[in-house]
Amino acid sequence: MAVDILKISKDALEASKLYDDVINASIGMFYDENKAIGGMPTVSQAIRNLTDDEMLPYPAVDGGALFKNNLYSWVFKGYLPIIKQSFFMNACATPGGSGAIASVFSLFGTPGESIFVSNIRWQYERFADRAKLNIFEHNLFKGDHFDLESFDQRLGELAKKQKRIIIIINDPCHNPTGFTLSELEFKSILSIMNQYKDNDIIFLYDLAYLEYSHEEDNRKKLSYLPMLLDHVTTVIAFSGSKTFGVYGLRLGAAIYLSKKEEVIKDIHPKFVNEARGSWSATPTASIELFNKFSIKENYDRFKVDLHKINDLVQKRSESFITQAKAIGLKTHPFRSGFYTVVLTPHPDEDYIMLAKHHIFAVPMSGGVRFALCSLSLKEIDGLPQKIKSILQL
Repeated sequence: MAVDILKISKDALEASKLYDDVINASIGMFYDENKAIGGMPTVSQAIRNLTDDEMLPYPAVDGGALFKNNLYSWVFKGYLPIIKQSFFMNACATPGGSGAIASVFSLFGTPGESIFVSNIRWQYERFADRAKLNIFEHNLFKGDHFDLESFDQRLGELAKKQKRIIIIINDPCHNPTGFTLSELEFKSILSIMNQYKDNDIIFLYDLAYLEYSHEEDNRKKLSYLPMLLDHVTTVIAFSGSKTFGVYGLRLGAAIYLSKKEEVIKDIHPKFVNEARGSWSATPTASIELFNKFSIKENYDRFKVDLHKINDLVQKRSESFITQAKAIGLKTHPFRSGFYTVVLTPHPDEDYIMLAKHHIFAVPMSGGVRFALCSLSLKEIDGLPQKIKSILQL
C-alpha cells in the first residue's frame, strides 16, 4: 500500500464538488449517516471544554504518570493484574499508533535487515523505508483462517538470517481486511514465537482498532501474553486517535512489556529520546482528553457514543458483505472493523476504473480496499453490484 491514501481522499473530495454520486471509501474515518465526521458528541464537547492550561503547556514527553496509569487500565482493563504479575512494564505517549510503530522500527531495527509482516497489510513499508528496513512476508490467509503454517515456516527462514526480528500482528479488525484472530490462532502465534529462543523477538502488537472489535471479550487475547518467554519483548501500539475518532489530534502510545526488568529499564529512555528527537512531545490536548475519559463518569458517557458507532459500522459492513456474497463478489475473510478488500486481478487499473465512475477506494496487493466506516447505509446499498459491473468481475 505505497499509494497516497490521503491524496486519493482529496481527489474524492474534489470530485464531490462536481458530481453528486461520489462515493469516498478511501480513508478510515467514521462518518455518520448524514456524512458528518466523528459521531461522538461527548468527545467533541470535551475538546471544546479544554482550558488553556490543558492545551497550551508542554506535556511530559512520555505522557506522565497519570496518563500511563490510565493507559494501562484502559487497554488491559480486568486483565491488568495478570499483566502486572507477569511483566515489567512502561510506556511512552506517541502521535497516534503510527508514532509507536515508527519508534519500534527506529529503535529495534538494524538497517538492511527485515521486519516480519503479513503479505496483506497496512502501509508498514512507509515506516520501514524511513528506518532502512526491508519487508519479509508470510501468507496471511489459508482459506478463512490465519495461515499458521506459513507464519511458522517463514519466521524460521528469517530467524536463520538475523538474530533480532520485529514481528507485526495487526489485530483485531485487521486493516485492510476486517479479519480478527480467534483466541486459538492468537495463542498459536505466541507459541510459535516462543520456539525461536535463539532469537531476540520484538512482538509489535498493533491493536489500533481494539474498541471496534465484535468479539465477545475484545481484551481476552491480551490475557494470553504471559505465555510468552523472556526472549520476546512485546510492544503494544495503541491508537487513541482511532478510539475517540479524533484522527487529527494524533493520540497514541507504545506500551512495552518484558519478563526482564533490565530490558524495560533500557527501553524506556530510548523511547523517550526517540520521541524528543522526532516529534518532541505528543499534543497536550490529546493527553488531557484521554485522562478526562479515563474518569468513570466520562467513560460511561463515551461508551454510549462508541456503542452507537460500533453498531452502525457493523451494520454497514454486514450489508456490504451480504450483498457481495449474494452476487459472487469476493472479499477476504471479514469479522468486524472499518475495512474490507474486494479481490481483483488488477488493483491499480481497477482503482482507476472505479474512480472514473466516481467510486474512490485504495488499490493494494490482490484487491481494492473499501473503508466502509465512511459510507452511509444508503451508499452501501447496491455498491457491490456497481463494483462488480464496473470491473466486470
